[in-house]
Amino acid sequence: MEKWKETLRERSQAMIDGVMGVVIALAAYVVMSVPVTGWSQWWVLLSFFMMVFMVSIFVWDAAANATAIAPSDGRLFVLSLILVVFLIPLSFSAHLTLSSEIKGLGATFLVISTGLVFALATLIVILALRTQESHTLPRWLLADLRVTTVGLIAGSVVAFLSLLVPFEETVSLEPGVDIPVRAMGLAWAFGAFFVVLMVVDLFIRRRLPISIDKSPEVQEMNQVFYSKMRAMNSAIFGMAVGLSAFSLMELPVKVAADLTLSLVHFAFLFFLIIVLWNRLFRIYAVVSTFYEGLDFAVSLVAFFVVLTPPVFRLVILPGSATKEIGSIVFLVLIATLSLTNGALHLYTAGLQRREVAISSEVKKEFRRWAWGSFTLGILFLTSLLIPLTATLGYVSLRVIAWWVSLISFVVIMRVVARVTHFSP
Repeated sequence: MEKWKETLRERSQAMIDGVMGVVIALAAYVVMSVPVTGWSQWWVLLSFFMMVFMVSIFVWDAAANATAIAPSDGRLFVLSLILVVFLIPLSFSAHLTLSSEIKGLGATFLVISTGLVFALATLIVILALRTQESHTLPRWLLADLRVTTVGLIAGSVVAFLSLLVPFEETVSLEPGVDIPVRAMGLAWAFGAFFVVLMVVDLFIRRRLPISIDKSPEVQEMNQVFYSKMRAMNSAIFGMAVGLSAFSLMELPVKVAADLTLSLVHFAFLFFLIIVLWNRLFRIYAVVSTFYEGLDFAVSLVAFFVVLTPPVFRLVILPGSATKEIGSIVFLVLIATLSLTNGALHLYTAGLQRREVAISSEVKKEFRRWAWGSFTLGILFLTSLLIPLTATLGYVSLRVIAWWVSLISFVVIMRVVARVTHFSP
């Protein structure tokens, strides 16, 4: 009976973490699906998505760390589920704030949702600190959670205080683009959380020595958190594949050539995401425990990946201004993604810990993929030399160049791997 409960608990937690990945992916699409006609509008969309992403990740991280203390606690499980549910309105409220006729109402919902998620995360951490399991944790770890609690409270208070900003007050970025000032409560709340976190951490947390001795309790927490990170990142990659198809559904299909073009574009995004996803699981297979730097880099790759479908959508939408913005942003995005992926592989290859034994062969493999990723980024950037209006039939020459770059990268990496494997 106990084994059945343990299995149910693990699957339930994996479901919550998977839903969290879906929330982040939907935020990318809902916020970034607003029509873009100028650079200032693009920067506003990116800023709002960044804020929604940062709030979601930091709040989830605080709740996940607290839940890892007592993973069998039913109250923490229920509150974590409610927290994920309350994170969903953040992206939809941001979308209303940016593109609807009821921007003021959208901004109000946005700051209320922000205040509620900070408050729920605060409650989760406080309850976790009151569990029996927390009594055996090191002082430095408990101090981390208490510092996080202070930051979460500050974020919640600032979010609700932003409701005092007049409903109709707006800031104009360019003609026809007005943003309610109240919506800035999202950024103010996260800023308050982050500043308080850093200040309190500087004066309180840093005075406590961090023990390098990993007690069984800390190791168990790390393993639980590792499983949660893996489930969330996998869900983000899975949703990115789904968004690749969903974001192309808005393209007008009048003749068979239009449908073929949409399939070609989807196949490109699918191939790109699957290649990166495969490498992610390769790293997880080698490093099967939690390392803060490594998991941060993996999450950064997932962040860039989930942006690829909505940004690529700008490349193929009608409108010269939209195409120009999309083409430049997509190339910068892929170059940054390639650099981050390469740095992730180099970091993994250089890990030297007692808990992780990486063979010299695997290290060589990771270094090859790192330099291959750097080369892929350079290949994508060279496509800027191709005029935006140049086409081959009804397919953009830039998209064809991206296809050639991606296929060449995969083929060359496979050939090099085989040659290296069979060489003495």
